[in-house]
Amino acid sequence: MKTKFILFLLFACFTNLYAQVDTQKRFQSDSRKYYVWNTDFEKYELVETEYEHSVIDIREIGSKTNGYVIISMIDNGQTRLHHGSIYNFSKEEENEGSWMIQSKFMRAKLTYNPKDNTMTYLYDGDSKRYKRIMIFTVAPDEIPNASLKASMVKLD
Repeated sequence: MKTKFILFLLFACFTNLYAQVDTQKRFQSDSRKYYVWNTDFEKYELVETEYEHSVIDIREIGSKTNGYVIISMIDNGQTRLHHGSIYNFSKEEENEGSWMIQSKFMRAKLTYNPKDNTMTYLYDGDSKRYKRIMIFTVAPDEIPNASLKASMVKLD
């Protein structure tokens, strides 16, 4: 009886270990629209459409509410980096997911819309609303599996 109980606990632990989420998604973008909140007109205004490269990495560790997001953008020949830890995930529509992000200095929201192939990044917010929005036109980028990649390397 004791052996069966120990085997059951080991089985439950291993099942739980494999059931956890540990994924990394990468999205590539060659264009983005930058909006800023205008307090005079009470609306977001398009400031600039940028045709420069961006990479968005989403790493979920253990669950969809744990991990980090990194957004790397080239802007006029300089690289800008936005990053933060995921503290919440919600699924607002059928296939649309939103990650709430925070770092030492900011809170942000990143939403993926697979129908339009866009990522909406809202940041620089106060208690009422986010003041800045970037909408990236994205294409998912397949990140190779490290174990698969290692097995494909030829040894001479």
